[in-house]
Amino acid sequence: METRPKPTINYEDFEPLCKWKREEERDLLEVYLQDFKKENIRVRINRSGILSIEGECLLNNDIHHRFKKEIKVSKQCKINEIRAKFSRKGILYVTFPKKMLSTFKILSSSENGSISTSLPSNCLLGGTETSSFKLNDLAVQVGAVALIAVAFGVFGYKYFSHLR
Repeated sequence: METRPKPTINYEDFEPLCKWKREEERDLLEVYLQDFKKENIRVRINRSGILSIEGECLLNNDIHHRFKKEIKVSKQCKINEIRAKFSRKGILYVTFPKKMLSTFKILSSSENGSISTSLPSNCLLGGTETSSFKLNDLAVQVGAVALIAVAFGVFGYKYFSHLR
């Protein structure tokens, strides 16, 4: 019995064009894949919180076009609600819903005026495109605890000051 040698597959790796759109309730990743079909793309997330987007398609008779992109998912993202949709125009849309609103505000009045504290929207999900102010998760938690402590302090002062 004669065995035929397997044909060699030639791959051309490339980096697809990607655009991030940051919004208050979600972030949207657009991946431009003009020559691809839905069947040629695989989107997965592993237990470590890494989103993997892979694709491969045949360009002509002997060259396969392929890519692999990995993205670390933010801890502020609802991992179970990440969605991917491939459009007819060859654009893969990956939606990353956020766990909380991007701005925390505590407004209260005191004897000397008012206290207003807020965090900018870009501090929750780090990114190089739009983030000028970055905080890690621990800093956000410490900041939230400090804001709550200030609010209770102002409330306690206002409530108990007339009891003297």
